[in-house]
Amino acid sequence: MQVSWDFSIVDLAVILSVLLVFVFWVLAKMYWQKFKSPVYVDRKFIKKRWREIEQLFRYKKEMNYKLAIIEADKLFDHVLKEMHFQGETMAQRLKMATYKYPKLKNIWWGHKMRNHIVHDAKYTCRYGETKKVLGNYKRAFRDLNVL
Repeated sequence: MQVSWDFSIVDLAVILSVLLVFVFWVLAKMYWQKFKSPVYVDRKFIKKRWREIEQLFRYKKEMNYKLAIIEADKLFDHVLKEMHFQGETMAQRLKMATYKYPKLKNIWWGHKMRNHIVHDAKYTCRYGETKKVLGNYKRAFRDLNVL
């Protein structure tokens, strides 16, 4: 018993359709990786700035604690922008980022603290809470693989 296959125009259409879908899928994946993932986060810059922030904290003065928290929050916002998280404010970008990276919820405390520092002249920073906030930022940078 011999089976023969007569190649028809329908067979050609099916093969071309499958090939076209595959090519479209590959191109879509390349586009997604190029424009939606972090194109380039300058890790060297992040590490340098983070060392400077930690150096501020080591001076053990309240103004340095405040400045370290403000700078850490600003650096984190820079990273979120580089990673293409949408939003007009840091809070909006952080909200979007916590959907993808749930561990980033710990950053909210630091961001709120930063807002108190900037907007409340009587706000005081203590060593212990500043250390915890900076630890949260450091873990978040590591979770995002930029530190």
